Amino acid sequence: MHDLSPLRRLIQSHPLIDNHAHNLLNRESATDYDNYPLDAIATSADGRALENARTTLPSLRAISQLSELYGRPCADWDDIQSAHDESVREDYSTLIRKSLSGAHALLLDDYFSDDEDIESSSWHDSFTVSPTKRIVQIEAMAESTILQVSNSRKNGESVWNNFRQRFQDALGNALDDASIVGFVSEICCRTGLDVDAYSSDDTTLGGSLIRILDSGTTKSGFAVDDKGICDWIVQQTLKAISFKKKAGIVKPLLFHTGLGDNRINLLRANPACLQPLIAQYAGADIVLLNAGYPYTREAGYLAVTYPNVYLDLGKVFPMVSREAQVKVLRESLELAPANRLLWSTDGRFHPETFWLANRQFRQALETVLVDYVQNGDFTASQAMKIAADVLFYNANRLYSLNLTPSYTAAE
Repeated sequence: MHDLSPLRRLIQSHPLIDNHAHNLLNRESATDYDNYPLDAIATSADGRALENARTTLPSLRAISQLSELYGRPCADWDDIQSAHDESVREDYSTLIRKSLSGAHALLLDDYFSDDEDIESSSWHDSFTVSPTKRIVQIEAMAESTILQVSNSRKNGESVWNNFRQRFQDALGNALDDASIVGFVSEICCRTGLDVDAYSSDDTTLGGSLIRILDSGTTKSGFAVDDKGICDWIVQQTLKAISFKKKAGIVKPLLFHTGLGDNRINLLRANPACLQPLIAQYAGADIVLLNAGYPYTREAGYLAVTYPNVYLDLGKVFPMVSREAQVKVLRESLELAPANRLLWSTDGRFHPETFWLANRQFRQALETVLVDYVQNGDFTASQAMKIAADVLFYNANRLYSLNLTPSYTAAE
């Protein structure tokens, strides 16, 4: 009979690297529920759909578990909001520290970093063991570059050549920045994951860029929503990180896949759409975010078939039911190598998003790994290695973080 207590203890207490999350709100904005609704922490629904989402299994489960975080009984989201208000008012730092308990390091997708409601990436350092690192969204980088082009636009000048050079320079600077450990694309939410492996000609791309410039202003900004331009941005990023990898600098490109809000086309959110691109850029490390849900098996297939692909297990915690979370882990382990699985909370805005995600992930991971050990699929020591790798070591290796967790099996 296996002694499973060391395995259970490791799963519940081993430090973790959160390989994809977002910045927290500052104290003044943490109770601004009009812009940052608290009940959105357990769903990707927004607007009128958010009202219905309160009745979903993930939402009801969140109420029960958040009662434990606050140390007081909560019957509904009104009670949760009252408890959150009190925690923010009395000691916001303590709420954050409790919510980030066990997090050794955060890798923050700082897409919202220019928002005055959001704390800077470095601000989070006081709540983790190791300094926060940044992940840069390439579409946001492109929109910033287009704004620069618009401000310096001159008659007779090729706006495409100007944009191309500026974007490639920005990519190069980010690759050389030690605080940046990767890039992320939300092309899934814009034009879909059916990204062409080869770019359009310069004339076509130039025409698309001019349409983007003509449809926005320096005040309102410019939305990168043209498929040709979006595909080119992804291609250029993959080329740049492939080239840099030859020099020993590894910075992966993360793709939002599957689970998202109503901006996505669900059929084009399937990570299987990325297969030609993955094959074309075999030298670039690629992370499929959100477990590809509901296309987890397809994502796992890519992770086992292509050595440059990793599968992230985030966002489904706490966005789907307990049974679905367990199923996601089982489907991920059906094919995907354990050394290619990464953990993330996809936490954002409210500290509770981190707490719920970490708590539910550890619960599901314990359920699945203990079951496999009890059924003889692998030993308890092998399960312990899988758990530690998923929680910490796989991300530590991929992002070249060189961190050491403070944990011993005897604890």
